[in-house]
Amino acid sequence: MTMFIRTAMAAAAVSAFQASYAQEGAELGTVTVEGSREANSLHLGESSGTASRLGLSVRETPASVEILTQDAIQQRGARTFSEALRGMTGLTGGGPPSSPTTLSTRGFTSLQYLYDGVRSSGAGVTNRVQDTWNYERIEVLKGPASVIDGEGAIGGVVNFVTKRPDRSNPNKEALLSYGSYGSTRAAFGFGGALGDASAYRLDYSRNDTKVGTIARNGERIDHFTSGLMVDFGGSVKLDLSFDYLRDDNQAYWGTPLVPASFATQPTNVVSTPDGRVIDRRLIRNNYNVPDDRNSSETYWLRARLTGQLDGGWSWRNEFSANRANRVFRNSESAVFVAPANIARDQTLITHDQDFWLNRFDATHKGTLGGMENRFVVGGEYSETRFGSQRRFSDSSAATASLLRVPVFDPYLAPFNENPALSTGAGNRTNTSANVKVSSVFVEDALKPLRNLTLVGGLRHDRTEVERGIADLNLGSYTRFGASYRSTSGRIGAVYDITPQSSVYAQYTNATLPVNSLFLLSASNAAFPMSRGKQAEVGFKQSIPEANLEWTAAAYKIALDNVLSRDPNDARNTVNNGRQSSRGIELSTVWRPTREWTLAGNLAALDARYDTLIEAGGVSRVGKTPPNVPERVANLFATYRPDGSKFEYFASLNHTGRMYTDNANQIRINGFTTLDAAVSYRLQNVLLSFRVRNLTDKLYATWAGRATSQVLLAPRRTFELSAKFDF
Repeated sequence: MTMFIRTAMAAAAVSAFQASYAQEGAELGTVTVEGSREANSLHLGESSGTASRLGLSVRETPASVEILTQDAIQQRGARTFSEALRGMTGLTGGGPPSSPTTLSTRGFTSLQYLYDGVRSSGAGVTNRVQDTWNYERIEVLKGPASVIDGEGAIGGVVNFVTKRPDRSNPNKEALLSYGSYGSTRAAFGFGGALGDASAYRLDYSRNDTKVGTIARNGERIDHFTSGLMVDFGGSVKLDLSFDYLRDDNQAYWGTPLVPASFATQPTNVVSTPDGRVIDRRLIRNNYNVPDDRNSSETYWLRARLTGQLDGGWSWRNEFSANRANRVFRNSESAVFVAPANIARDQTLITHDQDFWLNRFDATHKGTLGGMENRFVVGGEYSETRFGSQRRFSDSSAATASLLRVPVFDPYLAPFNENPALSTGAGNRTNTSANVKVSSVFVEDALKPLRNLTLVGGLRHDRTEVERGIADLNLGSYTRFGASYRSTSGRIGAVYDITPQSSVYAQYTNATLPVNSLFLLSASNAAFPMSRGKQAEVGFKQSIPEANLEWTAAAYKIALDNVLSRDPNDARNTVNNGRQSSRGIELSTVWRPTREWTLAGNLAALDARYDTLIEAGGVSRVGKTPPNVPERVANLFATYRPDGSKFEYFASLNHTGRMYTDNANQIRINGFTTLDAAVSYRLQNVLLSFRVRNLTDKLYATWAGRATSQVLLAPRRTFELSAKFDF
């Protein structure tokens, strides 16, 4: 923080120096100011478009907002979205190959994902693994946020912001890295002025990561992002983006638990009442088919047109169009069967998706009754066409026998296309979905007192869904529709105790479909959306003289209308389920000396089902939802000796226990991991050597396709990288 302030002061001094010479008509030579951007900060003075469209700073926003910059991403060595997000306050996970960026936060795994502020349609089933190189920063808004971005945001909103054109920053940069098992990463980016008033930016990254600690597990990502900013004069500006993403990954769906009597090398990765364990002899095995496919190709065009009007008004129109194709061909389930076999399934799913959205809003900055006021009103319309072929193996004894393999057999049969393995209703279907969403929204920030800001928002969504399901086994075609109306609101207040310290309180709500709108069944379509609400209080403070920033938040979230079973007749599905969470979150950045920077965060919560009946009339009241750890902590330490070209970095993560099932019978035990890196600055090259999972810890991060399998994390790996700045 101190270095950032000194650099800003030096830049201001140079600007004043240049202005003085300009007034005297003198010619000034090139002046160079050297400094470095601070990777560790809570960015309380910066605005976040994720939390509000009013241009409020993080300190002015009555909510928990976290910003992770590209500098911090590089310092932490986060190559993918999942690696970057796992270091943020209270976020854990990584998800299965079908949705690799699925995360848990504040007791829920339902998050909304944005790209440059535009929502990703059907994020729960469409999000992909991506390289962090192409992004300038990641912003996270914690808790329900439908008032900003519509349905789906109960746990929070994650906004990935790409690198944008900047006339004043014509730098060129590149990255090369080589790591364990032949993993490679290469990227470059450049941009700058274009003509008298425009600018451009181009970035490309190639990530070929091999997780050699588990067979046939890795990801290959090609990602191109671009931006063109055109200033038409008269305050009208156009910001264009075109992105292309292709990934072709080898998928690992989890390692099965085995009985203690079978395991000769038991581990403490999981705990169960019946003694099942992860056997160390199996931890390298991947039971997916050898010819699996987990690939996607996505094209994304975005256009943002902005302008100013008289009287303090400004306007903005954003258009986004997205086309994506995805293929999943796997054996996802791996379940131990005595005496020494693995029962598997087969799944083939394709996605053919077209999405477009247009949003217009107008903002006014002025006064209301003599009080400072900011106001925005707007509307949004989007359409999604989603087609999917879905093939699942049946549960017959003949199919099970054909797909079953020995535990230690190194040969796994390839994917079997025979339709005879997918008999029965629902196992061979072609489905379609058309989703249309119309929205209107309004936000306002009023300052009735100099140190008090009142913030409110309201959004109304109208969602129309049409679904078609052709069952090839039954020879039937079903077509149905659903219509939803939902209104979300937020009201909050921020009180400035001092110019650097504030307290806030807020109440907000959100909506969530009972199932993905793309996969909605005729029976579930009759149920209204689930509704969530949150109350939150918090504190944000900067202490410049101590080089310290910190925030604290306490919250309580409740989600109603969750699908459950009728307590009087468990054969019937109803929507009277309810789950809740409450917790606290702390985050801080402190520079005790010029050489040391410490950053950390802590999240502690209590998440549970308040009402939930499952098949057979079994109650899950009081149980913790799956994949929700109730304790998560991160610590980051940076040591940069004065006058030295070396920088030393270490990060420590602790994730508490969590469960794979609603019954809480299979517990993934908590774990603590350590990463470390040393960097050396050689003119315009930063050389880094990094060790991930330094202690070679064996642990699991998420439940697998079956509750009796878990996703094991990579073991200790090494990486050598070179970052070039020109």
